[in-house]
Amino acid sequence: MLKARLLTALALVPLVVLGVLYLPNHWFALVLAVVVLGAAWELGNLCGLEKPALRILPLLALSVILPFLYIQRHAPWVEWFILALALWWTAVLLVLLSGKLKLEVKAGPRPLLLLVGLMVLAGVWLALVRLQGMAPHGPGLLMFFLILIWVADSGAYFSGRAFGKHKLAPHISPGKTWEGVAGALLGGVLCALVLAYLQWLDLSAPLLVLLCVSTVMISVGGDLWESVLKRERGVKDSGALLPGHGGVLDRIDSQIAAGPFFLAGLLLLGALP
Repeated sequence: MLKARLLTALALVPLVVLGVLYLPNHWFALVLAVVVLGAAWELGNLCGLEKPALRILPLLALSVILPFLYIQRHAPWVEWFILALALWWTAVLLVLLSGKLKLEVKAGPRPLLLLVGLMVLAGVWLALVRLQGMAPHGPGLLMFFLILIWVADSGAYFSGRAFGKHKLAPHISPGKTWEGVAGALLGGVLCALVLAYLQWLDLSAPLLVLLCVSTVMISVGGDLWESVLKRERGVKDSGALLPGHGGVLDRIDSQIAAGPFFLAGLLLLGALP
């Protein structure tokens, strides 16, 4: 499994880096839209749309929504939408960690869950597209954000395997531990110090540490949220497109929550024009 994960990452990471750093914003938006549509296809299945014909519906909805969002990406209401998503994911994390959520396999379509899923997919697409298009450090900041999540995921994986004893949310994902979260947060601190050294943002090192550690913690909420979807659908992975990683949703679940939160943090701290 680890070998498959590494090989897939080695194949994908150079493409992601080139796309983030060198694609014009409109082309980046289009490529990211393809990724989001793939996630929406899997989301349809997790929300009980078993027939492929029905799973096309969320794709059609996003095909209308995303171009509208691109046109409106600099509108004043967009910042409020991003801030609302950040608050939403904070609340989701608290609920998922409360231990009060009772999970069971559920049959049949779940339109409300699908609607929420489409909203957060559109939200992360909008957040990342807006961040990548910001001058002068937009592409670099987006690349930093992705590296932050990758480092956190790796820290959680290896720290959890080496030291994991205390379960994070056993009712949702028995394999995740608080020791793994600690490893992820440590990775966030290290990334924040690198960002402080680069001096791309007029923010102190403590503020950057706070932003990065908070973003990493919120990313855990995205991971747990997708785990809830899979447990209630009775499946292990959202798909099988990426060897060692499962489906598209399995690969971007952390970014779905962390992307809007990271951009909201930059906006609230006055770090962006």
